[in-house]
Amino acid sequence: MRKTLKKNLAYDDKKKLFYISFYAEENGRRVRRTRTFATMQQAEAAQAQLRASPGGVQTELTLGEWLRYWLEELAAPGCEKTTLHGYESIVYAHLIPALGTVRVRELSAACVQQYYGQLRRKGLGNNTIRKHHVLLHTALEAAVRQGRAESNVTRLVTPPAREKPEHRYYDPAQLARLFRASEGDALEVVFKLAGYLGLRRSEICGLKWRNVDLDAGVLTVREVRTAVGGQALEKAPKSCASERKLSFCGNGDLEALLARLRDEWERRRAGRADWNAEGYVVATENGRPCQPDVLCQRIAQFISARGLPPISLHGLRHSFASVANSRNAPLLSISRALGHSSTSVTSTVYLHLFDDAVSDVVALVSDAVALAQEA
Repeated sequence: MRKTLKKNLAYDDKKKLFYISFYAEENGRRVRRTRTFATMQQAEAAQAQLRASPGGVQTELTLGEWLRYWLEELAAPGCEKTTLHGYESIVYAHLIPALGTVRVRELSAACVQQYYGQLRRKGLGNNTIRKHHVLLHTALEAAVRQGRAESNVTRLVTPPAREKPEHRYYDPAQLARLFRASEGDALEVVFKLAGYLGLRRSEICGLKWRNVDLDAGVLTVREVRTAVGGQALEKAPKSCASERKLSFCGNGDLEALLARLRDEWERRRAGRADWNAEGYVVATENGRPCQPDVLCQRIAQFISARGLPPISLHGLRHSFASVANSRNAPLLSISRALGHSSTSVTSTVYLHLFDDAVSDVVALVSDAVALAQEA
């Protein structure tokens, strides 16, 4: 929360930053702006400089100051907390330490290109560096629109090539082996929710018993639980398509498992005063929700200890799509089950799964023409 120290000078307790406010001339208009500083001495020095300049107009905006302004005033208002946290990590951990003191109007393409090289030498992958490029490009586009930069230098910079992600997923035999190995373990329900239904990690962590209808054999995705800066955040699914109903009616394995776990949950809830009343399907010993990052660590340890091929929760979701496709399930049905907003998302994310299907289509056409030629 910002506290006013004196006229046009404030301090933010949470961010540990000093703010000064002033007016700047932009495109012939007088606009109110803010700058941030790490110390009060720096803030007061900047105020003195502004008072000494013609009309009190600030002209030497640094990239660090602009990025802070862009985050707080332009990005944050319409941004998901998870997305904003990712932006803040890039800005405060990388961009500001490397380029924060460079004046916006003096930032060059060569400077930005060298920054990408530094990231690569630190071990960051191409796809991660591309995220830095997209953020910087977006922030500088806003600077151009507001008259704080003459041009967007990232347009002259070549970002690293996109890396093709490595896809790991199980076939039906491997899924069956995993399911057998996890029987009786707390992770059994996690593996089966991802493998049988294609649920995301956040959907599994946020699933509550009130959204599981055992009589109808229907599970409803209404809440998700994700990790933001080491803290768990509960929210609604990211899109209308993600909020969906999935039937497990007829899947005797999953029906029996969920019924047993529900009975255990009821029994523990009645016998423990400290039991969490929210009713998480995947929970700790006292019924509290699992931390998403901790859950992934436990999965990796489980897989490794049993000599199974490496796979993540996302890989099991991938496996669901792969098996469904191999059984000739329609793309639209797979897309809806996965909670994608459209089939184009499914075909893009899981493009490699449909390579064989494309080959089959080509073969069918070829065979049909060959038969016609023989007739």
